Amino acid sequence: MALYVVIMAGGKGERLWPVSRAGRPKQLISFDGDKSLIRATVDRLLPLTSPERVCIVTGSDIAPMVAAELPDIPASHILAEPFGRNTAPCIAYAAAWIAARDPQGVMAVFPSDHAITDTDAFRKTVAFGAQCLRDFPEHLI
Repeated sequence: MALYVVIMAGGKGERLWPVSRAGRPKQLISFDGDKSLIRATVDRLLPLTSPERVCIVTGSDIAPMVAAELPDIPASHILAEPFGRNTAPCIAYAAAWIAARDPQGVMAVFPSDHAITDTDAFRKTVAFGAQCLRDFPEHLI
């Protein structure tokens, strides 16, 4: 059971206006002067899986910018929603995409815009959760 990472990167860029705007939503902004939030999210997760098991769900209007920000993620793994429909449809879209590739895959979903400083604890927690699903597959729905 391979770990697949889904990163939700939608939004209209309205919540942190005027810093974040439609043409440059917060996940594409660096708040520490180093990496954008989405780049930092991917970098936090790559030690747990491979770029081939990362799926980014974003809006069609910013998909090219997301792809440019994440050149190590295959372009076909950046799923562009034609219309933002909130969290549940985003996760369902990614789940269908993963199930078509690996019906036994374990999916973990993360927002693209969180700042997490203790990456070791974060990775250990995610790895533990994924291992629990592998060890106890009867609890999968």
